[in-house]
Amino acid sequence: MPCPARLLPDHRAEFQLPRAWPACAQAPLRAGAAWLHAGMAGGWGLDLLAPPGGEVLASRWTGNRWRTTFAGMEAEGSPFEILERVASASDAPLLGALSFELACHEAGLPHQPPREGALGLFWRTAPELLAVSGQGAEIWSWGAPAVPEPWEARLGMACALGQGRLGPLAPRWDEARHRAEVELIQSTIRDGGFYVANLCVPFDGALAGDAVTFALAALRRARPPFGAWLDLGGETLLCLSMERALSLASGRLRCEPIKGTVPHLGDGASDEAAAARLRTDPKERAEHVMILDLVRNDLGRVARTGSVEVVEALAVRPFGSVQHMVSAVEADLAPGTGLAAILRATLPGGSVTGAPKHAVCAHLARTEAAPRGFYCGALGWIGPGGTTFDLAMPIRTAQLRGEAVTYWAGGGITRLSDPAEEWKEVWLKARAIQP
Repeated sequence: MPCPARLLPDHRAEFQLPRAWPACAQAPLRAGAAWLHAGMAGGWGLDLLAPPGGEVLASRWTGNRWRTTFAGMEAEGSPFEILERVASASDAPLLGALSFELACHEAGLPHQPPREGALGLFWRTAPELLAVSGQGAEIWSWGAPAVPEPWEARLGMACALGQGRLGPLAPRWDEARHRAEVELIQSTIRDGGFYVANLCVPFDGALAGDAVTFALAALRRARPPFGAWLDLGGETLLCLSMERALSLASGRLRCEPIKGTVPHLGDGASDEAAAARLRTDPKERAEHVMILDLVRNDLGRVARTGSVEVVEALAVRPFGSVQHMVSAVEADLAPGTGLAAILRATLPGGSVTGAPKHAVCAHLARTEAAPRGFYCGALGWIGPGGTTFDLAMPIRTAQLRGEAVTYWAGGGITRLSDPAEEWKEVWLKARAIQP
């Protein structure tokens, strides 16, 4: 079984699943287990399941600063500096997420103030992971060799199949307001304020029934390249993302920005025609290229001089109900550059802000309907020692607090944008979370 992006365990042991996957994961997920899913073409993909527990690193907004604790003790320093220290000293990987507002704070970018007590960062150590793919299952462990009996008990627990349904989503502003905000961005662009801005809208909904059943059905339906179900202690993230924010393996950084969207209907001829229009559309290409240049610049701040390169440009790929234009940028990490510096240089990602970042973030902080929270932050795993990681961009991501669900959708606005089409795109993206 392959290990993703150099997440190499100390020990590997074959494991016989007691029941069908992923149904057998219901009980541990309800108990607080963490699940990362990497989709693969033609199959379910690779799943990493971490049992409940582990030492927790968390940052919360006090009203004037981020207060960070690790293993229940307050830690000194900025959240990114503390994350780097914890990851560097850890013999096991960390799984977790960080918010858009915390990323902006660390990067010195304007942002809406989070509500007091809001969680901005949550990571926990995972000395053991269950890895499941079409090739079977293995227990991966760091430190002590894996013991199969606890996993047999967790996954063999009888668990009645529940029902979970998300009610209708309601945007926090209407089409008229969205059109007005798009036109304001276009006016600012014409006045030279910035080049492109990513305007996002929060939707609210209510979840009826069992959240884990709903999440499993959503992951099975979407088969996202970067999926997750993360219990953050008081709130939970269901991520159906198709975008890699940033990875590091063998000293090589990689970003895969997405910009440009058309529907994906499942009809070969129609979808190929839509993809061809996307590749040649002046607005979509201009938006994508501007973000691609921003990503190259961000990577250049922490890369070895001359090593930044576009390794894939303007590829159109299907993701559920939509097709997106995707590029990939790679660079060699400059010697001596730590995790905190990497994250500050690259987060929040250019595809979810716009360019230039400072001017755009200042505008969005004044106009968007609410703080984004974990939407558009980063989510994934950091390997032992903090020298490898794989972070998704949490778009197509629901934030759950009890029965309340918040789901964001948005798009890049340029001077060529059609305000009516931008509103349609927001609703098209909102379909990802509902059957």
